[in-house]
Amino acid sequence: MYLVLEDGSCWEGFGPGIEVKGEVVFDTTPVGYPQAVSDPSFAGQIVVFAFPMIGNYGVDLERLESNKPWASGVVVTSMEKGAFEGPSFSEWLIENGVGWMKFVDTRRLVIHLRERGCLRGAMCLDKRKEIPLSQEEHPVKTVSTKEVIRLEGKRGPKIALVDYGVKRNIVRELQKRDCTVIIFPHNTEAEEILREDPDGILLSNGPGDPSLLEAEIKTVGDLIGQKPIAGICLGMQILALAVGGMTEKLKYGHRGANHAVKDLISGKGFVTSQNHGYAVVESSLRGTGMIVTHVNLGDGSVEGIMHEKLPIWGVQFHPEGSPGPLDYECFFDKFVASTKGVL
Repeated sequence: MYLVLEDGSCWEGFGPGIEVKGEVVFDTTPVGYPQAVSDPSFAGQIVVFAFPMIGNYGVDLERLESNKPWASGVVVTSMEKGAFEGPSFSEWLIENGVGWMKFVDTRRLVIHLRERGCLRGAMCLDKRKEIPLSQEEHPVKTVSTKEVIRLEGKRGPKIALVDYGVKRNIVRELQKRDCTVIIFPHNTEAEEILREDPDGILLSNGPGDPSLLEAEIKTVGDLIGQKPIAGICLGMQILALAVGGMTEKLKYGHRGANHAVKDLISGKGFVTSQNHGYAVVESSLRGTGMIVTHVNLGDGSVEGIMHEKLPIWGVQFHPEGSPGPLDYECFFDKFVASTKGVL
């Protein structure tokens, strides 16, 4: 098989013959690959794993971030078959129609993507394959729930969770805090969300370019000032756009479980799990009431924002980990506290 990129480069490997297309990105996660590719934020992308040996321990179907892998394809150096009761990683990908390739020099490929930026590509049997340069529709429309889902809690607050491609562990973290969680489709209007009278609103992670989600941005704008609002990853970007900020595409994105971030308020640093290709433009926040609270220690990009007066804020990284560290799990404690008037 071949991985053909839009810049004309061609990478040869071996695979089951499933042809796929998508944006080719790389992930530095050494473990937790089932959780990584089942993250809806990878929808429509071909994921190159930088770590050479992938598949060592198979797939635990109870610990996934959604009910299937969302990545279009997977590229590895070595696809292993570890001892495990569940399916092997390669079997699980094939069962779900996900293409994969092994015996690819992923170290060289990652360097290529770092230098050229993330590129459109196709995993194919014919290396003369034409590369599609655009997506048919925004991936958020594909990954979001199609109906309202209600998960009853006990003594905790009622949370409206807007699903742009939410990971299961975000829901688990809210349930651990006894929250009643009402999950809304991405295109739900503000009036319908407020009709439930939630104590707080959480904007989830998700795939794609946030600036194209015009209806979702307008909805969040209508919600601002009504309830405490927090955003994770894409949710933070939509929040920034809703107050008048801007986003930009990163050259090769942040994808992995070892990204160092600094909290500008406490001065502390910590390690985070990340999966995004866009970032908030810091200078665009001037005059919006938003301030930058966290920065990436690698490239200085915005990793957290907070409004100076209103109870709205967000983080660009994944406080729920999965895969990755839980150094900033306190995000969920802070969010729950904000629903009780404490911030």
